Amino acid sequence: MTVSDGELSYRTRFVDQSTRDLENEIMARTWFDSGLDVRRWRAALTEIFKAKHFARDARRGLPEQFKPNGEDAKLRGLLETDGQGQFREAWEGLDKKSKAGHWKRMSLWLLQDSPELALEFFLVTSQSAHRPVFLMMADCLSFLRAFYDDRLKQWERGTHTYDSALQTCLDPSNWPIIVVSQKGVRQYLMVADRDRLHAAYDHVIDKNVYVTAETYLCFMRRFTDFEDVDKALDVLERIRRLSQHEFLIDSAAVMHHCCKLLTLDSVIDDSNGRNFRILPSLLQMGVRPDRDMMNVVLRNAFRTGDPQLGLDMLNFMRNQNMKPDSYTYLTLLTDAVSRGDRHLVDSLIEEIEPQEEMSKNPWIANKTFHAHFVFTAKNIEEDADPSATFYSLLNLYTKFHDITPLKELTILPPEYTPPPGGANEPPSVIALYLIIASYLRCHKRMPHVLRIYKYFHSMVLRGHEIIAPLAATDHTYNEFLVAFRKDPQGIRPSVRLVEDMLQPTTHSDGVLPMTRAKPTVRTWTLLLSSFTYNRQPMAAERVKDMMAKYGVEFNMVTWNTIISGYANAQNVPEVAKAIKAMEAQGLSIDAYTMKSLRYLHDPEQLWEVVKELDELSAGPATDLSSVAAPLHDHEEYLSGADDLLDQGLRRLQESQATKL
Repeated sequence: MTVSDGELSYRTRFVDQSTRDLENEIMARTWFDSGLDVRRWRAALTEIFKAKHFARDARRGLPEQFKPNGEDAKLRGLLETDGQGQFREAWEGLDKKSKAGHWKRMSLWLLQDSPELALEFFLVTSQSAHRPVFLMMADCLSFLRAFYDDRLKQWERGTHTYDSALQTCLDPSNWPIIVVSQKGVRQYLMVADRDRLHAAYDHVIDKNVYVTAETYLCFMRRFTDFEDVDKALDVLERIRRLSQHEFLIDSAAVMHHCCKLLTLDSVIDDSNGRNFRILPSLLQMGVRPDRDMMNVVLRNAFRTGDPQLGLDMLNFMRNQNMKPDSYTYLTLLTDAVSRGDRHLVDSLIEEIEPQEEMSKNPWIANKTFHAHFVFTAKNIEEDADPSATFYSLLNLYTKFHDITPLKELTILPPEYTPPPGGANEPPSVIALYLIIASYLRCHKRMPHVLRIYKYFHSMVLRGHEIIAPLAATDHTYNEFLVAFRKDPQGIRPSVRLVEDMLQPTTHSDGVLPMTRAKPTVRTWTLLLSSFTYNRQPMAAERVKDMMAKYGVEFNMVTWNTIISGYANAQNVPEVAKAIKAMEAQGLSIDAYTMKSLRYLHDPEQLWEVVKELDELSAGPATDLSSVAAPLHDHEEYLSGADDLLDQGLRRLQESQATKL
């Protein structure tokens, strides 16, 4: 029976004798004794649930039959002292009728009194020869998840965790066939791993377990979570055939799950040409894409690297009178920025600006700000005025955000007053990062950079509400390294910055703990380039050794930085070794590598050395074992950083003394 628009409708389901026999077999494994008792027990639990939810006393006490007695107290004592041993043994010694009575009373008692003990009680009793009724177990676990989910995340008993206990208590072998608690099934699916999810789905299909469209949608969601496209499509087809009124193929709930599934779509080339993998299957089932779905298709189209395919999807949306929303514009801006299409970015911004609500959307505002940064401050043109560039970005920033954090960082003087009309909202992490990066790229005077980093680091340590979250990623730290690396005065601060990132996170009373990012391969590569740029080869070698020692895998930028340093020093043998090591890692020479090789005075010598290395069966040039060396302890890590600093500064002082 279902209700639609206030009207009752009935669906008939025919079950054969084998299904009835299986249902009876499953129920025989429980201590089910009376449907009336189950309904009374559920009514009592509902009253407990309401009292907990509304933080009030229960309006009526427990019926006498569900009040704990002395025997229940004895069992609880065993559960508290040795749940997996003495309590389990005592429980198994009870007959079926006794288990039914104790379970109904103790479950309500423990849910109100001790959620941790209740979970252990459910775990042990669900492994008994006579198991709890699945519907009642599902209700109890719904109570725990509603009120104690976070608290029980750390729960452990032997090899069992919170999730594994839920899996055991709600195991599909306990699911009735004809009428099963759909909430209980969905609870199980949400904690099941990939193998258990597949087994549960096979169980439903093989045993013809009654499952509603809403529960099938949960299967679809979980298969999507595990990126199992074929299974998700199979579930969707079953939902389509089920034709349940609230979950028809074009219903909001089904369309939402289709959108999620489409995020996994990819392009395949077959005999029919180039096409998406998932979208045609959805269309074949009768799914009619709405704007939300087409937004995902649009994003997927641009992700293929074929902008024309994306524009074709955009034209289709326009032809269907689908007005662009923030997701549409965000996709278009992201693609245009990634391709460096400034004309298209300007055109999109011009289209967005008259739409007040759209232009103030935080995602659109951040992406617009990012676009301006990429096309102006990130790589300032030679004839551009750096100060004017920064203030153009600052004007955009002040339209939406408060400038107080910029004054605290001393990026702006205390007396600076922004233009009127700004929203004055606290800046997002992205906006704050972009304006700091803009300043550092437009104002290269080292004393200013050092001063700003000092304030930044201090506020991170203090847990500043707005600025400290920047330390959760390496991006802002990397911007300071970019500012440091082209000035000899930036060598010491560069190493100290990396050391700051390596320090363990601490917090004092009244300051929330803050996660600080560790140096990434980009961070190490920037530090390496700092020594390379300032002609400190020994210090650069030390950085390279440390990266290998601590398991930081070199990427293409790292290798190009190394090769560029050797090429500038005319160290042909090391250039050759670096190229061979890079190729051994599965990377190939690119345009940036070739640009570095042009610095060699005798490029022919390089290829001769490479040829010699090719003829060697094995050697240090092709031995990358050091890259995968195990991590050492943190103190040694910091000690290595100090050695690096000392070596780098010593070499710098010696070179300056020679010049004098």
